[in-house]
Amino acid sequence: MTALYPSLLDPKTLTRQVWDVNTARQIPGVGRALDLIGGLGSQMPLDMFAGIMPLERPRLLEDPDLEYVRPLFVSLQLEDYLVHGNAAHLVTARGRDGWPAACRWYPASSWHVAVESGRRRWWLNGREVDTDDVVHVPNGADPLAPYRGVGLIERFARSLDRVALQEARERSDTMGGNVPSVAVTVPQTDPDEDELDAAAKKWEEKFQGPGRRPVILPNGTVVTPLGWSPNDAEATKARQASLTDVANMFNLDGYWLGAPASSHTYRTPGVLFLVMVRTTLNRIVVPFEETWSKYWLPRGRKVRFDRSAIESDDLKTIVDMLVKATGGPVMTVNEGRTVLKLAPVEGGNELRTAAAEPEPDPPEQDPEDENDPEETR
Repeated sequence: MTALYPSLLDPKTLTRQVWDVNTARQIPGVGRALDLIGGLGSQMPLDMFAGIMPLERPRLLEDPDLEYVRPLFVSLQLEDYLVHGNAAHLVTARGRDGWPAACRWYPASSWHVAVESGRRRWWLNGREVDTDDVVHVPNGADPLAPYRGVGLIERFARSLDRVALQEARERSDTMGGNVPSVAVTVPQTDPDEDELDAAAKKWEEKFQGPGRRPVILPNGTVVTPLGWSPNDAEATKARQASLTDVANMFNLDGYWLGAPASSHTYRTPGVLFLVMVRTTLNRIVVPFEETWSKYWLPRGRKVRFDRSAIESDDLKTIVDMLVKATGGPVMTVNEGRTVLKLAPVEGGNELRTAAAEPEPDPPEQDPEDENDPEETR
């Protein structure tokens, strides 16, 4: 029997900074990437199609989990898929036709699987469950155990540990106060070491508290604030490089995590999210669409995430597009109003055809030319 998400190590050994989803989420870039992808997935409604024709959305697609609302159910599944490499839920109720009517999400760490005579057997929290009730979406396949996927923590364990170690080192340097707050240059050319230590002690005693008390210094004394250090500068560069590494782990443009990236100043939101969907999100949600279609719906029907919910551009651009589309044989007025979430209007179901261009009027003829005998001949 194999755990879907085996423990990388015993946390008590403290040999690693990252070993599960909680320790990985403590890295700001990882938390941001998971929230971004999970948030986009939770915003897309689930639709049912037969070929290219949309069908009425069944209750299962509106509220699949009786415990969690649909957006939370989807985001939890996507997080398990990315971090653990395996997303699984249990069918808890079926309709009269035998197809699922409700299900329940359980974290990947709760599942175990074994293969006997080519058939999988599943255990949930140590209790065996019916294989037909388990819906499992793996992220790739483990070469040593092809029936389970491999998540980002297993795949990039060393890189994530390095990022966490950098953050721990920066925290240690900040807490240790390795850089003094100010540098005081005394006017004496050859000051006595004991006098300097005594002056430094008085300085600390006077300015240690939260109050801002006045200070009187000998003529020629220079006080230079020290707010930055070479170590701090190197830590900032390392943090930027770590953000780029995390973006690469999630196949994201560094722009989304605040990492150095190309300029997106002149790109509209629709274009940015279209690139996000094509390069990152499709790779994640398509396995869910195919697997859920297989286990949730009869043959010939498909589950699809409504990507238009996140690909929409600004309102002006959408309206301009719809005006052009409804003015020709592309879509009806009511179909365009549906995109804008407006009620249909009377007569709006007719598909318009492109108006034929009027023939140009013949050139006007001069009356004198009609009576000219030369022109007649």
